[in-house]
Amino acid sequence: MTIRDMIAELKNIKEQATNDDEIGKDSILEAITDIIQDVEGSEFDFNFDDEDNFDSFGETDFSSLADMD
Repeated sequence: MTIRDMIAELKNIKEQATNDDEIGKDSILEAITDIIQDVEGSEFDFNFDDEDNFDSFGETDFSSLADMD
């Protein structure tokens, strides 16, 4: 998320909260928390440091199955 995206999101939250009396403090805090999590990248706590393990999945050779016909 870029700084422009963050500013746009915050302006959107401000506009909605200003124009809608039904939006309360909890909704505003939840929206801001979502932005913080997006910026930090902490929405999910998955770390894949060793992506070499996944290379072997794309190397499967099924050409021998064609000979079974």
